[in-house]
Amino acid sequence: MYVAIEQEITSRDYGLNCSYRFVAGEKGYFRILGGVSYQEVEGYQSRFLPRGFPDNPLGRLEGFRTGYLNVEDKSWGWRLGAAYEIPEYALRASVVYQSRVKYNLEGTITGLFSQTVPVIPVEGEAEVPDSVEVKFQTGIAPNWLAFGSVKWTNWSIVKDIPFYNTAAGLIPVGARITGLDLYYQDGWTISGGVAHKLNDQWSVASSLTWDRATTTGLTSQTDVWTLGLGTVYSPNERFEVRLAGVVGLLTSGTMDNRRTSGLAGYVADFDDDFVGALSISAKLKF
Repeated sequence: MYVAIEQEITSRDYGLNCSYRFVAGEKGYFRILGGVSYQEVEGYQSRFLPRGFPDNPLGRLEGFRTGYLNVEDKSWGWRLGAAYEIPEYALRASVVYQSRVKYNLEGTITGLFSQTVPVIPVEGEAEVPDSVEVKFQTGIAPNWLAFGSVKWTNWSIVKDIPFYNTAAGLIPVGARITGLDLYYQDGWTISGGVAHKLNDQWSVASSLTWDRATTTGLTSQTDVWTLGLGTVYSPNERFEVRLAGVVGLLTSGTMDNRRTSGLAGYVADFDDDFVGALSISAKLKF
C-alpha cells in the first residue's frame, strides 16, 4: 500500500472569445459565440512508500521513503455556442459547448527506487472533459433580473491516468510505474439567482448553486452547495469590472479504494467542510 501525502494540480487558461449579433425579429437578436483556449497544466504528488514496496529492479530491499511525481503539458481547446436576446426585457438565453482538452503529460518520478534508479522519466495521457452549459435570464420587475443555468460536464470519460516509464534501463520501456484511479461520474451544476441595478453604474447580485458530486467513492469530490454575492461597476457601455465572492459547504463522504487496490486498500470518512473563493475580473467590449 502507498498513500498520497500531498497532491496539487495547477492550470492556467488563456482564452479569446468573440461573438457576432444580427437581427432576429422585431425586437430580438441572434448571436453566434466562439472562442479558443490555450491551457497549461502542472501536476505534483508525493506518496509515502512502505519498506519493500514496490519491488526493486535489482532485488534490493528499499526502506521507508517518499516518492514524488512531477508532470506538465500544454494544449488547446475551443468553444462554440449561440444565444437569443431581447434587450428591452433583459432576456437572454444561450447554450455553449466546450470541447475536450487532451494532455500528453511528461515528467519524472523520484524517490521510488532511492539508489538504483533515482529518477524515472514518465509520460501519460489525460483529458479534461467536454461540457454543455445552458443559461437563461429575464427581467422580472424594473431594475430586477432573475437568472439561472444548468451545466453538464462529461467527467465519466475520466477513469484512470497511468504513467509509464520512457527510458531504457533496469525498468522496461512502457512499464506502468504509477497512476491515479479516479473513475468519476458526470457532473451537474445548477444555479439560480437575482440581480438588482442600483443606478447606471452599479449592480449587485446573489445566487445559490448546487454542484453534484463527481466521485464514485475513490475521491473526495462530493456535493458542493455555494452562496454567491457580487457587484458590477460599469462606467460606460464598453468597460466593466466584476467583484464576486462565494461561501459554501463541501459535504461529507467516504473514500473506499478497495475495489481498485484489493487488500491494500483503505476506507476513510470525512466531515463537512467550508469552501470559499474571491474573484475580480474586467471586460472591455469593442
